[in-house]
Amino acid sequence: MSVSELSSVVFPHLHHVRIDRVSSAGRSVRIEASTHLVHALCPNCGLASKRVHNRYRRRIGDTATGSRETLIHLRVRLFFCLNAACEKQIFAEQVPGVTVGHGRHSPGLGAVLTALALALGVRALTCPHSCPARCPCCG
Repeated sequence: MSVSELSSVVFPHLHHVRIDRVSSAGRSVRIEASTHLVHALCPNCGLASKRVHNRYRRRIGDTATGSRETLIHLRVRLFFCLNAACEKQIFAEQVPGVTVGHGRHSPGLGAVLTALALALGVRALTCPHSCPARCPCCG
């Protein structure tokens, strides 16, 4: 199995990016990746642009790989919107399944965190004592 085939099995949500390097340190996995799409769509008007303004790195938390936290260091581009009537003059490209505007974690990790918060909230609501510490009924 090639590295690209292995990457598509382990990280299927990263098929829109080029994985440049995967490294492991302690309890974390670091993925260095970059985008490879030719153009990006303006989030405001939807017009496609190929005109790059700048590049920068984003650090995105992702769902765990095994029992290790996963951090994606993603190199993304800023584009000029070519629509003169659009309010957004410059916008950052978004990678489906990996980034959301102004987000620091992937949609997958966001779903896990939301489910965890809801489960903990329900548990707190079901305790008849409203106690901050663990009581026999809360276990």
